[in-house]
Amino acid sequence: MRALVLATLLVATRAFADDDLTGLDDRTQQLARSLNEQARPHFVLGYKAFDAKDYKTATAELEIAYRLDPEVPLLFTWAQSERLGGNCKHALELYQKYLYSDINKDQAAFTRERIRECGGATNTPNTPPPPPPAEPAHYVWYRDVPADVLAGVGAVGVLAGVALLVDAHSTSNAADAAFYLDDHERLRNDAIHQRNLGIGATIAGVVVAGAGVALYVYHGKRTAVTTDGTSVAVALRW
Repeated sequence: MRALVLATLLVATRAFADDDLTGLDDRTQQLARSLNEQARPHFVLGYKAFDAKDYKTATAELEIAYRLDPEVPLLFTWAQSERLGGNCKHALELYQKYLYSDINKDQAAFTRERIRECGGATNTPNTPPPPPPAEPAHYVWYRDVPADVLAGVGAVGVLAGVALLVDAHSTSNAADAAFYLDDHERLRNDAIHQRNLGIGATIAGVVVAGAGVALYVYHGKRTAVTTDGTSVAVALRW
């Protein structure tokens, strides 16, 4: 169910403008701009949901943002959203991981206070940090550049081939209606040439577009394995 929610949010933010930072303070805008273009819109939506105390939405968006660009500040904001949303168990795991990140003493002390609020104990130096969150099991087809290029070029080839075949048919009709024999021969040869080009372009376009579709299928069906320490889940990437 959680994977379905995250996938839905990925699709829902396709039209989100990455530079839409309206309502954010300077520090938050700076953090947003430091993220990659895939993570940025999810961070902005997560921040705005957090500010509106919609912690369920904030948690989902911040999780996606962190998975797409695992920056240390995102880990803390994700943990905060989990805690305030009532999921202290997961918040503790994220806080503990944050303690082992490159943070200063004040940040570490504040994090330990949040851990104690959730009823947890801070890790000792000899305790290994929790494993990082698994890679996202999301495939965004329109960002698959090689497949997009192949599919686009193939589609253009097919359209060009069809146009040439239509022209060949018209030229052939003109040849049959020619008044002079030499005009008939010239137009007939033109029609044959256009037909050959049209057939070649159509076949090439189908082959190239098919290669693009094959890449979509290959990249989309790669699997991702996630674990929470007690169970393992395998999700198809699509």
